[in-house]
Amino acid sequence: MEHDTSLPPPHQIAGIALIAESQQVNRFRRRLTRRATVRSATTFVPRDPHETPEHHFPLQTVFTRTPQPRFVNRYDSREILIVVDGSCINNGSKDQIAHPAAGGCSFTYKGLGKSGPSTAFPFRKGDQSDAGMVGFPLEKRGPGGESYDPTSNRAKLRAVIAALEFRAWQEEGWRRIVIATDLEYIVFGATRWLPQWVRRRWRTRKFRKISNRDLWEELNGIIETLQKLGTAVSFWLIEPKTTVKQNSTLVRDTKGAAKEAATVHPGSVTAEFTRLCGIMV
Repeated sequence: MEHDTSLPPPHQIAGIALIAESQQVNRFRRRLTRRATVRSATTFVPRDPHETPEHHFPLQTVFTRTPQPRFVNRYDSREILIVVDGSCINNGSKDQIAHPAAGGCSFTYKGLGKSGPSTAFPFRKGDQSDAGMVGFPLEKRGPGGESYDPTSNRAKLRAVIAALEFRAWQEEGWRRIVIATDLEYIVFGATRWLPQWVRRRWRTRKFRKISNRDLWEELNGIIETLQKLGTAVSFWLIEPKTTVKQNSTLVRDTKGAAKEAATVHPGSVTAEFTRLCGIMV
């Protein structure tokens, strides 16, 4: 059973519009070929390496920018934080009929909503939550329409894309968006490796094919667009097995939302790449 994404665009659910790829008219995507110029994102370094994300970026409302609360940098009120995560279940299962692989993605951009639940699952029928934590299934197809097997790396990369596209963050006046994740693949890929992959025609130094090219190209396009509009994107690596990660409820809850998105209905995965758009949230 697949989620129905054939509804008239946009299909708005509780402040979140779901816009399938086929409903997006004339969307241009730049392919990153060997001669393409790639501007890497930057790395975020916290002032205190022992600070948790929610301490460094406490939840507060800057009314001159938006009436909605955001995780705002206590040392620079022009910067906000979004925590992302992804999960994959039954990856590598020998029986994909009885136990199909499924991915779940999540991101947290603000606190609890007025409706009560801590997490919004916009693809779930009847979900009316306006919570600042969003969980959604990893699509079967990428932005170009090709099919891909779900992996945790792909789910986390997809979560970053969804978070950056969720709102017109530059219109709220933020100078920088900091994406927090516990995966080196995401942080180093966005800040170091992407230009190297492109120069080597999407191969590693050992000539192995780079996975998730479609999502990396999608992410690069979003970051470049935000940069042109005056909003930079940085990545904060929350290293595993550190006290920062262990003490962060925000990181832990976001991870739980990704797992729930993958496990609650593992057989119900939306096929088409779908953009999540937050409206007045």
